[in-house]
Amino acid sequence: MIKVKYLIVFFVALVAIYSCKEKGAQQPASFKPMAISKVNDVVVLADKDLWESEVGDTIRYYFESAYPVTPNPEPTFKLRHFDFDQIDAVIARRHFRTYLVPVDLSDSSSKITKMFLQDIGGDKSKILKGGEPYKIVYGKDKWAKNQLIIYVVAKDRNNLAKAIAENYNTLAAKIHAHDQGQIEKKTFFAGINAEAQAKIKEIVGVEVKIPSDYKLAMADEKLKLVWTRRDSKKAIINFVVQKLKYRDTSQFSIENVVKLINDFGKYVTTDQEGSRMVVNNRDLPVLRFQKTINGNYAMEYRGIWEMTKDFMGGAFIAYLIKDKNSDNMVFALGFVYGPGANKRDYLQQLMTIANTINFVN
Repeated sequence: MIKVKYLIVFFVALVAIYSCKEKGAQQPASFKPMAISKVNDVVVLADKDLWESEVGDTIRYYFESAYPVTPNPEPTFKLRHFDFDQIDAVIARRHFRTYLVPVDLSDSSSKITKMFLQDIGGDKSKILKGGEPYKIVYGKDKWAKNQLIIYVVAKDRNNLAKAIAENYNTLAAKIHAHDQGQIEKKTFFAGINAEAQAKIKEIVGVEVKIPSDYKLAMADEKLKLVWTRRDSKKAIINFVVQKLKYRDTSQFSIENVVKLINDFGKYVTTDQEGSRMVVNNRDLPVLRFQKTINGNYAMEYRGIWEMTKDFMGGAFIAYLIKDKNSDNMVFALGFVYGPGANKRDYLQQLMTIANTINFVN
């Protein structure tokens, strides 16, 4: 009788659970799932007519612009668009990681405008103060955890398009920073290569995180250089670090970095006799950006490379980092070879590795 009683209780509980599912019972209001989507993916939540206007054109022009620098143009962000009804109808559409929400305050009938006003408490007069034409408002975790909501709010459509154009760099930096945690997880998902890290510390005098799937390709005491690489079916990803002495600011010139890459390039060869890696700054320019890496002054360089006497090439990202406590410098070079593969995500992983560089004092 005891066993029968337990079976009856189990059956009643099972029926209750099944009934809840059939009736569409939802999780408690306080429950939020983790946001999902790939890095560089952005959902634009906008009314259909706004998306098809000059505002949508401006968003596409900037956010889908070419990522600097890749041999074949790749968009900086992948966009997908939903209007309010589409996102309201399907719960899964509310669980992406990054949303860009243009809000036209002059359109009081817009469901997006109404949603925004509800989110901030409903007082439109407190949004744009002192004659401001537009404002950027950041929100997080609206529908899911680790979610970024960027409201671009303006008094009319003209100012909305202007706000996006004038603030694109800031918005892009905010999205990239939000994506960085995901990039780091993907870069180091299998752990680190302690042997390679120890060799770099010994020869170059810096600490840097090297993913476990990168192997030592070259370690030269005389050149003070260590080369690591990761070979996969899609691409070969390379990361090189070399110790230098700081002399003067001319070392940060693009010409000097091209020389450093070309000097290293003689170690990158193919089956073609005499072939070597060189910078191709004829077809695309080498771009330069000032940075700070772990408190040390740095310059970042982006461009494309090719093999002489062979039909091979790809994208590179390089750094010169000056130790704030000594006259030591580090030259770091990441380059990708992946015919047919997108290079943007690989370059972002190489940037993530480079940004862990710290001098050993």
